[in-house]
Amino acid sequence: MYLANFEIQRPPHSLDQAEGLRLLEGLHLQNLSNEEERKKVQERIARVCCKQDKIAHRYVTTPKTGGAFSGFGERGRFFQTFAEAVFEKFYPPSSTPPDDLIHVTCTGYTSPSAAQKIVLKRGWQKQTTVTHSYHMGCMGAVPAIRMACGFAICGKAQTDIVHTELCSLHLNSQLHTSEQLVAQSLFADGLIKYTLSLSASNLSFKILTVDEELIPHSEDKMKWECEDWGLKMTLSKEIPILIGREIKAFVEKLEKKCGHSLKDAIYAVHPGGPKIIEMIGKKLALSEKQLSASQEILYTCGNMSSATLPHIWEKILNDSNIPLGTLIVGLAFGPGLCMSGVILQKVGL
Repeated sequence: MYLANFEIQRPPHSLDQAEGLRLLEGLHLQNLSNEEERKKVQERIARVCCKQDKIAHRYVTTPKTGGAFSGFGERGRFFQTFAEAVFEKFYPPSSTPPDDLIHVTCTGYTSPSAAQKIVLKRGWQKQTTVTHSYHMGCMGAVPAIRMACGFAICGKAQTDIVHTELCSLHLNSQLHTSEQLVAQSLFADGLIKYTLSLSASNLSFKILTVDEELIPHSEDKMKWECEDWGLKMTLSKEIPILIGREIKAFVEKLEKKCGHSLKDAIYAVHPGGPKIIEMIGKKLALSEKQLSASQEILYTCGNMSSATLPHIWEKILNDSNIPLGTLIVGLAFGPGLCMSGVILQKVGL
């Protein structure tokens, strides 16, 4: 089974990280009149927010969200309208219908979904089934691939996977905790589409193995919870430590399952934050070259939740300096706390 045909849409607003941090500070201070409290928030932003040396740039859909939305319902309606426009661009009238269409997101939910609506609008209801892979967090690409592999075994020749992540939609400038400020300075929006099929294209990834594993005693360390106002993220400082304890054994299991040495593999590591990439590099004794694609996507795009790993794959696939035959280790982490992994091989015809 093969992954190919990566297609990216850029969200409408481009933010330099310095500009983004100034905007974030303004949103958090706009409703604070107490000078002492304002100073504390400013100091906290300066101390904990992700700096320009780690993230230079992010793309967002709603740069001034703050208190612009009255609640979860209004955010949901915005998400649906925007997602429908994204699917329209990914699937113009001349498009060939896939056998299945998996919609991946953890930042918006409406039924019928944007994926269902595009299938109906294009008249594909007899050819294309729709599957939703929602609320899986940053690791969402790997469960979607597992689903698509299952569909292929059942005879579906082509499954498209589309990610629509609007993390900026859930910024809440009324929450001034360090945890929320870290997330608000790290996360961005990402929109990407790709295909899993039974045959290789001119340039594609061969899927060698996929696996996932829950880390014991970690269920309260990463959360993505529904609140009246929107979706609230919880990110514990202990996450890098917990992953660090388990990652070597997990990658060794992937290596054994795929039957190839991963010593010289390129690593596509979902950047839950800069510390995650740094920790994995240290634990697995990886070189700068092995992690460069992961570092670059974090630096140029930020953390786009489930869309991040596919963006790293797209970069690796189209990098002529990475030769055919190269193995790619995809790693992502999500609520649970769950480790997800996939081994790919870059191939061509």
